Amino acid sequence: MNEPSSPLRIAVVGHANTGKTSLLQTLLRRRDFGVVSPTGGTTRSVKAGEIISVINEDETLAIILDTPGLEDSINLRNKIESLRTDRREDPRTLLDRFLASPAAQDSNDLAMEASSLEAAMQSDVLLYAIDARDEPQPRHLDELAVLGMTARPLIPLLNFTARPEADADSWRDACARQGLHATVSFDAIVFDDAGEARLLDAIRTLAPAREDAIDAWRALRKSERADAIAGANEIAADFLIDAAAAIIVTNPSSREALAREEAFKAATKMLLDALREHESRAMHRIAGIFGFSGEEADAALLEITDAMGGVDFADTASLERAGLWAAGAGTGLVAAGAIVDLAVGGISLGGFTALGAVGAAIGAIGGSGPKILRRLRGQDEVRIGKTGLALLELRQHATTEAFLKRGHAAIEPARIEATITKAFMDQSDGEPEKLLAEARGHPKWSRLSIPGGWQGGSNARASLALRIATSLGRRFKD
Repeated sequence: MNEPSSPLRIAVVGHANTGKTSLLQTLLRRRDFGVVSPTGGTTRSVKAGEIISVINEDETLAIILDTPGLEDSINLRNKIESLRTDRREDPRTLLDRFLASPAAQDSNDLAMEASSLEAAMQSDVLLYAIDARDEPQPRHLDELAVLGMTARPLIPLLNFTARPEADADSWRDACARQGLHATVSFDAIVFDDAGEARLLDAIRTLAPAREDAIDAWRALRKSERADAIAGANEIAADFLIDAAAAIIVTNPSSREALAREEAFKAATKMLLDALREHESRAMHRIAGIFGFSGEEADAALLEITDAMGGVDFADTASLERAGLWAAGAGTGLVAAGAIVDLAVGGISLGGFTALGAVGAAIGAIGGSGPKILRRLRGQDEVRIGKTGLALLELRQHATTEAFLKRGHAAIEPARIEATITKAFMDQSDGEPEKLLAEARGHPKWSRLSIPGGWQGGSNARASLALRIATSLGRRFKD
């Protein structure tokens, strides 16, 4: 059996507060790695994170080093150059001389810079983190010059490129003037699979001896993405069946129209409140699939809701504001839909028309057995309408899309409005909605039905959940 090769070593280097720790959190998929702060100089020593093989958990594919910032690069470069004794000495010789000098020891001002450079010299590739929102300054040129002395392959990494104030072109030009033409954009806040793929391609080019580790890393991320999407869709499918199958049986004080209207209002509120709570739990479970929990998940989900325009699936006013109701062309929603359906038996519609605030469609349907008995007792059944169900399905899809784009370093709102908008506006093939129709009429398939009788473990429900999850998965591109 072949022994695993030594792991690829990558050092993330650069000025303080350029997002080095943020980049590591997203590359490692670890929100708990290091401390991210808007203030500079948070990382005071070299820290290491690992990429572990998906096939062999004992094999480390890569070690990524988080280094202290090069906070005094002008002084650092001057000090290194002052140690020159011959104009023909190569830069690496000068750097070695500096690291062996008293100026690089722990008690001196350049000790942190020295520890960063030592970590860089022990690495296969250097990632020079750049905050693309800043303008190139002389200190950045000094940093690049000093890092060039390590004789290690260097990739300028443009961070925070999703922000409107970012100026990536200026940075590419500044790097090209230093002979660095292979810049890579990789935003630690708004995550981009393609950006990570470009980064790994660049590392693979500069470290050909580590091709196997890079290929395994890419395979790991592809597998993790597929697993996360599948897990999120399983959660979404389970929730959507609960929503589609849920029925609340009203309990009026009498069979009079007014009593039945009041009972309908109470049952409608009960159903919508239960759906909101159940949806929130499902969204938090999806957050957990992507490595977000606690306050981080709450913040991300609040941000997703804000990006949805604060849309409440049961509030037609907010739906109209978001363009998802009658004016919502291209959303895949039908204008003449209903958030709530009422199954009644031969009573006047007049008493219910005031309930239009939730888009209620009132219709009489036939029935037999228990439905006839309920009708005789003056009881009715309230359930989520097709439009409401379609909105819930879109919200689940948008949630997964948003987490796919959210970097693990986000400590402030990420700009995901475009992701949410795309998820809502993409035309749906309608397959998930057609499958969810099969859950209608099976109140015991829902944890929300009142009265209950939950039989969620049935093979028929499990089979339907699998088909719905598979259908949802087809909407995500590789």
